[in-house]
Amino acid sequence: MSPHAPLTHHHHPHHPHGAPMPMSDADTDPRELEAFAERFKQRRIKLGVTQCDVGKALANLKLPGVGALSQSTICRFESLTLSHNNMIALKPVLLAWLEEAEAARRDPDGHNGLLPNGEKKRKRTSIAAPEKRSLEAYFAVQPRPSGEKIAAIAEKLDLKKNVVRVWFCNQRQKQKRMKFAAQGSIH
Repeated sequence: MSPHAPLTHHHHPHHPHGAPMPMSDADTDPRELEAFAERFKQRRIKLGVTQCDVGKALANLKLPGVGALSQSTICRFESLTLSHNNMIALKPVLLAWLEEAEAARRDPDGHNGLLPNGEKKRKRTSIAAPEKRSLEAYFAVQPRPSGEKIAAIAEKLDLKKNVVRVWFCNQRQKQKRMKFAAQGSIH
């Protein structure tokens, strides 16, 4: 553990281990939490580590009262959909992991399970803005294109057919979620 690991300075006010330490405004300011979540996500992606890997690796940090966390929790931290108090509690834990993981990247021999072993997953597909706008325009006209139409769109946009097919599936799911959420807010 690095000598300046944040958990030696801050404890959650209701944490069973260690005396409560006063938190500074920077620790609880929603804008700072938002900025940290964004920096955390960018640095995690740069390390090539999935949200699931982070959740599992937290148990290897051996921090008092901190075990493994779900991929969903890491995702909700990054997307700012956890409660404010959970964001505050999680920030020093994720900062400690990030510092250790970045140190482990510099010294691969001593990574202690903080970074995933060499098994590489497929890199997340990233669709550039112009292609995304084209896909959205196609979707507005026909949310369920035929296999032939998907192949034609893929060729026109220079994307893999499967990438286009999955994008349409994901877009339909997104529409469904948004429709469900809108109905929930009406009732």
